[in-house]
Amino acid sequence: MSSIEYSTKALVESVKNGSAYKRFRKCEEALVKYPGLSEKLDQLRADIYKMYDSSENEELLARTEELQKMYREMHKIPEVNAYLDAETELCMQVRDIYRHIVGEIGIDPPAV
Repeated sequence: MSSIEYSTKALVESVKNGSAYKRFRKCEEALVKYPGLSEKLDQLRADIYKMYDSSENEELLARTEELQKMYREMHKIPEVNAYLDAETELCMQVRDIYRHIVGEIGIDPPAV
């Protein structure tokens, strides 16, 4: 195993031992008591991803409101909101790790 592979594995283990990951998994487990909810939540997450990936800034507010209306009932379930918050926290942590690595090795990604 190369030093990069070893370090990557250690980083992954560190993330998994962190509070954000543990909270995410705990929230994920809490969804089990709602049959079929995980599939609906996956669809919501896919719709959110597509919205951010394909929307222009001026469309974003309108599309966000549309998604909120579509999934209003789901957002009444506290476990759904806790899961989405935990997922966002974990994704932001991974994003920050990526940005730190990219900055330290001198890759300057273009502004989008």
